[in-house]
Amino acid sequence: MIARHPKKWISGAFILGLLVIVGCSDSGTDATRDATFIADPNAPVQASGSELSIEVSGDLRHSSDEAFELVVSLAGSLAAGATLSLEDSPNFLTLTTEDQKISADYAVAGVHTVTVTAKSGNKFTTSSFDLTIDATLHGRYEGLTDLDGAAYTALITRSRLIFWSAVTNGATQMSIHCQGRFTTNITEASGGGYCKRTADDAPAVLSTGFDLTLDGDAINLVIRYSDTAGGLVSTDSIGAMTRLDRSYLDSDADLTGVYVSTQLGSVRWLSIDSDGVVQDTSADGFEKFRCRIDAFISPFDFSKVRVSYDGAIQGISGAWSDCDLTDQAGLRVLVGDASGQNDGAVRFYDVGPDRYVDAYLARDYPVYPDPVSRMNYARVCNQGLPTPIASQYNVDDNVCNDL
Repeated sequence: MIARHPKKWISGAFILGLLVIVGCSDSGTDATRDATFIADPNAPVQASGSELSIEVSGDLRHSSDEAFELVVSLAGSLAAGATLSLEDSPNFLTLTTEDQKISADYAVAGVHTVTVTAKSGNKFTTSSFDLTIDATLHGRYEGLTDLDGAAYTALITRSRLIFWSAVTNGATQMSIHCQGRFTTNITEASGGGYCKRTADDAPAVLSTGFDLTLDGDAINLVIRYSDTAGGLVSTDSIGAMTRLDRSYLDSDADLTGVYVSTQLGSVRWLSIDSDGVVQDTSADGFEKFRCRIDAFISPFDFSKVRVSYDGAIQGISGAWSDCDLTDQAGLRVLVGDASGQNDGAVRFYDVGPDRYVDAYLARDYPVYPDPVSRMNYARVCNQGLPTPIASQYNVDDNVCNDL
């Protein structure tokens, strides 16, 4: 029996194993060299600009309650057979592939990135753009100041006019009445204007700057009041002013007729015709001498609106004359001297069977020493007949026939 040396046996086994490994490795390398990679002929490929391109036309900024359309155009050698789709875009948008339009009946306030994709076979291209939606601010609001509980009401128009009034806690008459203009940036707005307040039993004019933010269905308003020399007088913060009007008169509602002042018996009546012309009028036995009017109502185009909360708020512009009511203690701030060229808003609303209109009037200060007024009227005649409220003002069939 021959004895094996352990070290020599291990060394031989190692050499044999190494030969086996090397042989296997050489065989695997040959197999890999024989394999061929085959590309997927249907894999997406970016189209060149000459093959396929996208262009989107239309206004890229809108109010959230306005319907709008954008037109998509395709160009290039593959355009005729290309299909369109919206990728990672807001869900309020609808793409109609037949006429290549992107549309919305409403939108959500914010800046939204919209991506349009066009495909033809395995070739594709994309185009992205930003769509800016401004919050719908117009309407009527009410709220209390954070500090002392003063009651504020505000009216905002689509033309970015704002009117607001305040009654201090415990007071029975308005303490301040204001008008201003603003610019909008999505859910925020800022601007300035002028106010009236009672000081030493006489109206005094203040200048104002304000910031406004929309929070859900409420607005937060911060107002800085200054004297006309620019010195800061006070600041009011009104948080969570809630929107008041939840419905509006139809765009074809009959607003025509004769309206009488609910503020002062000596104010001349106003007549509104079907073309929106507003003029003062009077009947035999009802001669009035204050506030002659020559104005025009400019209605908003409701065909663009699918959602609205503003009541029948429309624009008005024109001239008021002989309309100084500062001798009336209760009207010095609310009306004051409304004489001059006015640019503002009218709000029509119904209480039961009766129709009313409030005229919010803004004037250019210091061209006119009184910058803002509000005048209130009730309709007493419509289509030659007295309205239900007419008897409260001694208006009957004969008076309406004369008018």
